[in-house]
Formats: sequence, C-alpha cells, structure tokens
Amino acid sequence: ITLSFLAPSNTQQMQVLYRGDPNIVPHLQSIREQIHNLCRFHVNKIVRVQTIDGEVYEGTIVSCDKRHLYLSIDNSNRQYGYDPYTPIIMSLVLYELLLITLLSIY
Repeated sequence: ITLSFLAPSNTQQMQVLYRGDPNIVPHLQSIREQIHNLCRFHVNKIVRVQTIDGEVYEGTIVSCDKRHLYLSIDNSNRQYGYDPYTPIIMSLVLYELLLITLLSIY
C-alpha cells in the first residue's frame, strides 16, 4: 500500500507520503480470504458484525465478494423519508471486520 503525492512542478516527480509494510500484506490477504469464505458459508443468516473501529451492525448476510460483505439491516428505526419495509443493504469492507457473531432465531 503506497500513498504518493505528485509534485506541482513540470518534473512529474512523486513524493511518497506513506508506504505500508509489505511483510504484512500476505497476512492481510489471508485474513480477508478467511472472512470471505466464512461469510459465503453463512449467506441468509442473521449476524452481528463489529468493525475494527468499534461500529456494530446487526442484519442478514445478503452476499459477499472478495472485498465486501453485504448486510441487510432493519430499516424500521430510521427517520422519516425512508420506507420502513425496505431493508438497507450495507457494504462492509472485509479487512475492517473484527468480530462476526452468528445470531440464533428463536
């Protein structure tokens, strides 16, 4: 992961602002693949998801791809202007997920 800045001069030189540690890339790819496989196996199941930033979402896994988890969340508690019977589909980035809990339906 590299973030670069293009200098405003005619030389077109780039100044590197940030470069991630290349040694952790295989580990991050492994985590992403593991979460992807787990989510694919639990499509249409209700889960609670916590992100690395502490955000918590509850909903049904609709789908997932190599980068995102698509979660259908309840819309009944939303403000005016939203149809309470239409679920919201959230897209969560796989490598930002910290905890996924499978919730039982009673």
